[in-house]
Amino acid sequence: MKHITGKTFFCLLTGLVVCAMTVQASITEDIRNYKGTPFKKLEVPGTIEAEDYDEGGAGVAYNFQKGKEGNCKQYREDKGVALSKNGQKVIIGHTTRGDWTNYTINVAQDGVYTVETFCVAGGGNGRFYFELDGEPACKLQYAPDDSWDNISRSVKAEGIRMKAGKHILKWCTYGGMNVDKFIFTRTGDLVGGNAKQGGFDYKYPIVTKQERNPLFVNLPSQMYKSPFVGNLYTADPSARVWKINGKERLYVYASHDMEPTRGCDHMDRYHVFSTEDMKTWTDHGEILNSDDVKKQTGVGVEGFMWAPDCVYNPKDKNYYFYFPHKIQKKENGKGEDIWRIFVATSKEPAANFKVRGFIEGIPSTIDPGVFIDDDGQPYIYTSGAGKGCWGSKLKKDDWTKLDGEMTPMSGFVDFHEAPWVFKHNGKYYMVHSDNHSNNLGGNRMIHAISDNPLGPWKNCGAFMNPHGEETTHGSVVQYKGKWYMFYHTANYSGEGSLRSVCFDPIEFNADGTIKMLHNWGTPKDGKVPEVSLAKETKIEAENFNDGGSHYAYFKRPSEGDIKVETKNGITYLSGMKRKEWARYTIHVKEAGRYAVTCMMMQTRGGGSFLLGIDGTWVRSAETKVNSANNKWETVVIPNVELQPGEHYIEWRSMNGNLNLDWISLAASVNKVPGIVEAEDFDDNGYEFKNGELGNHKNYRRDKGVAISASKVAVHIGNTSGGDWLNYTFEAEAGTYDVKVYAATQGNGNFYISFDDGAQEFDEIPLSTGAWQQYEPFVVEGVKLTQGKHTMTLHIKSPINLDRFEFIKK
Repeated sequence: MKHITGKTFFCLLTGLVVCAMTVQASITEDIRNYKGTPFKKLEVPGTIEAEDYDEGGAGVAYNFQKGKEGNCKQYREDKGVALSKNGQKVIIGHTTRGDWTNYTINVAQDGVYTVETFCVAGGGNGRFYFELDGEPACKLQYAPDDSWDNISRSVKAEGIRMKAGKHILKWCTYGGMNVDKFIFTRTGDLVGGNAKQGGFDYKYPIVTKQERNPLFVNLPSQMYKSPFVGNLYTADPSARVWKINGKERLYVYASHDMEPTRGCDHMDRYHVFSTEDMKTWTDHGEILNSDDVKKQTGVGVEGFMWAPDCVYNPKDKNYYFYFPHKIQKKENGKGEDIWRIFVATSKEPAANFKVRGFIEGIPSTIDPGVFIDDDGQPYIYTSGAGKGCWGSKLKKDDWTKLDGEMTPMSGFVDFHEAPWVFKHNGKYYMVHSDNHSNNLGGNRMIHAISDNPLGPWKNCGAFMNPHGEETTHGSVVQYKGKWYMFYHTANYSGEGSLRSVCFDPIEFNADGTIKMLHNWGTPKDGKVPEVSLAKETKIEAENFNDGGSHYAYFKRPSEGDIKVETKNGITYLSGMKRKEWARYTIHVKEAGRYAVTCMMMQTRGGGSFLLGIDGTWVRSAETKVNSANNKWETVVIPNVELQPGEHYIEWRSMNGNLNLDWISLAASVNKVPGIVEAEDFDDNGYEFKNGELGNHKNYRRDKGVAISASKVAVHIGNTSGGDWLNYTFEAEAGTYDVKVYAATQGNGNFYISFDDGAQEFDEIPLSTGAWQQYEPFVVEGVKLTQGKHTMTLHIKSPINLDRFEFIKK
């Protein structure tokens, strides 16, 4: 255990980046030093046009990342903010998280004010808040979700206290939106002249009923560095069972995602929750924050309080709370991030924890998990960023120190992070997340089994599907005779960095492996649609699974419950907006590649959606809806490979306002003109030297080609000279240009031919500068007759392949 005192404290401190010790001051923190000047005289009460922000330039009057955008730059000489015309109105558009504008205002009278902001977020994720003279002035506000050109809707920030005189109002954006104006209305007097904003004064413990997932979102949370209140978002749950006053009680130690987020930087202020019946929960309040760590140890940065764990030592009757925290962070690309695993102890399970320091000998890792074996021997495990998992004994007589060295453990397949160890029927189990990428649905939960708490481990595969956002993290616990998996999702917020704790029961197979956690509902009225290559299967959209919100479907709370409407004889799911979804259980009779067709209507432009099988998106990018508004039209996703057995389809709206009538599945055929994805090569139609490689082997049954998924695309990689792949398709007669989307860091080379060499085209050299920088390389004059053809791609030197686009001349 590293105790930070005296000379040691000084030496450690001198090695830290200065910014890790201080709070960055707001531009408007001191009015006297503010360098901006009014563009117009702005009086309150009254209306302030958003485009009339102060003069002073970037970093003083505004921060705007897409300032070159906008079609109304002539409105003012300063061109650094994206101003656009909306009818006769000038608005601010093209906003990005972190943008802000300042306004010098003159308040006529002391009072409490409401600010009504006329704005819209066509993507459904526009949020903002105000600062007044460098201090937060309201909680996070959500812009209306509507068409981008509809700025007639508004949202009100109430209870803003202001003294008469000059102030600097700062509008801080947190997502894409358009904003027209702010209307200030005086609604009351200042009580006792108090102009202090907000106030978080909730008394703990708070007892609440939580009878379905997600948990705790109805509880209050202080916003990050703000006195205002938002929803309580929790993640990375560690579930433990303690005997309190003779009764077993389940406790959850979770990390805390705080608004407004900045990735996972603003995770702070650990809360502890407990229950006896899994329905009535107690929030015991905050037990520890980053300020406490700094005060008690002298090291640490703001935020960065990530996934914790807690265990009980019956010998000294102490609860040991383990948590990762940064003691140094990279600033502007300089320095390095350094994590340490800290320990705090208390005689109580949910209060009065004191930080003892950090454990010496643990590398810069995160996600501590602690396991106590039957003989009382404690073990600690850490991980992070897909770099592996380390483990060691802790000293039996001092759980703040290692007993030996942290060593890498072996036997895992695709280990990302989040280790959790438990024991069942004499076997040691480790659950952890994998590297299943965010653009394919996010991490899955994997389990491995061993005869030894430090391995080697035998991979036993996934037991929980992705939930649609990047991270997953959880714990397994037995309580009152049942086993439960605690985990998190981001359904409620729609933001991957604002997560919510959930739990569901788990079961074990006869061989000891964990059954797939069933959290997608059950078939509508118990009827499972049968899917085969022999005939088309149509599923009506309103026949989504039973099971209710979070399992069978999800609608944002502000939008109410899921809506089924009937119009002109058509019954459909209505008004599905950003990250709202429905699930449909199917039974696949025979393996094969299926075309999934969705009959949809968008009521405003810009619609897009994702389609998933068992939580994995079948395409790495959103599928766009290109139909005219208010017109039913089909969208086809070809070559979705399905294996026999039960699966569920997830249809998720990502942008716009979408209606869904039905989903059908039938045998898939590549059709030209159109796009053929590189990964949709013919079964057994290839020669490929490095077929064992690739990080997305589950895309299809045939594992002989290196298919990988990146943030950019699902693609074929790890190619070699001499590799070739066949693609069979149905064509309309005509002459085509074929765009081959390929990438290479060095010098690549390929050519294509058709129908066993009946047409063969010249080699194409390429160098795009990076393996994921795809560019189109055009093969002109491909002549195709009506009917079936086969294209062969011949690789002469290594390239990555994304897709082929056939354009009929």
